[in-house]
Amino acid sequence: MATHIFRGKDKDEAYRDLYAMVGQDVFIIREFTDAAGLYCIEAAPKITAASRSENAIPQTVATPNRPLVEPADRYTISQLLSQLRHAGFAEPTLRQFIYWMKRQNEQDPEVNKNQPKDIALQKFAEYLDIQKVIAPLAEAPQKPILLVGPPGSGKTVTTARLCARALMQGEDVDFVTLDCVRTGAVEQSRSLSKFLEINLAEIADVGQFINWMNKYNKDINQNITFIDSLSTNIYDMEDMRWLLDYMEAAEQNDMEIEPILVISATTDATTIGDYATTFKSMGINRVILTCWDIASKPAATFSALIDSGLQIAMISDSPYLTGGSEKLDAFSLAKKLAAKKGMPAWLEQIGQLK
Repeated sequence: MATHIFRGKDKDEAYRDLYAMVGQDVFIIREFTDAAGLYCIEAAPKITAASRSENAIPQTVATPNRPLVEPADRYTISQLLSQLRHAGFAEPTLRQFIYWMKRQNEQDPEVNKNQPKDIALQKFAEYLDIQKVIAPLAEAPQKPILLVGPPGSGKTVTTARLCARALMQGEDVDFVTLDCVRTGAVEQSRSLSKFLEINLAEIADVGQFINWMNKYNKDINQNITFIDSLSTNIYDMEDMRWLLDYMEAAEQNDMEIEPILVISATTDATTIGDYATTFKSMGINRVILTCWDIASKPAATFSALIDSGLQIAMISDSPYLTGGSEKLDAFSLAKKLAAKKGMPAWLEQIGQLK
């Protein structure tokens, strides 16, 4: 009997996760609190004739435009699991995937036994699709996007990248910065907006932000708007108060602004979990991952974000403004998670440098 551990910030959330995943026809093995303070339920499904016919976990996903799996992307399940573990994927999340695969085989063994054994990556993409871990950011969002996150996460460059992406779609774009305190921050925004040949609105305090919102609300034809915020350290109450003041001002002025967390994939999983949980509690639902290309264990970052309930809006794996922002879907995410990270290039060639 396969068991799985379901987690939540409290008992009710853990049970909601359990019932959403496997339905209510389960055995509860034990309940406990883990080292991170999350409420945990270890459970196993009751395997009966009735439960086999129910779709407590969706068994298939509609994939009319199934991507072509290149030879380099073909993995058996054991190869894929090995690679995901190497990339830092959390073991509880891997067990969910294994359990889903087992249920698929139990549901229709005749169909599954005729499938190639080395399409595990495609199955993993189907699983990610079912879990709804991706919520792509539109190239031309209908409401202003406020990018928030810790120092050094790449919010300013990401803001410029989103502006560039919208410009390439022929949209009119406004670049707004609230980061008028940190040394060099405004200069960086000015340089990027000048390079992109778009307007930059510099807002130094909440009063100016309210004035900007009033003007924005009066305009008829709105430009696509991206707002770069001041870096937020969740361990500093002054930083948190600053961000909350801006978010509350937007709410009080009936301004629909979507805040999105920006965080580097190089951040350790524990810190990412703290940021993800904190910003999720503030009503933030999506995240943009930066520096994916230089992260040694990016799958660990992914696992920490998904465990908090955030959805992936975009992954940046290039330092260039117009690069690394291709449309994200379940298959491209699966490929990124399973991508092999080898030895650093300079180590590979060190013998040639002598």
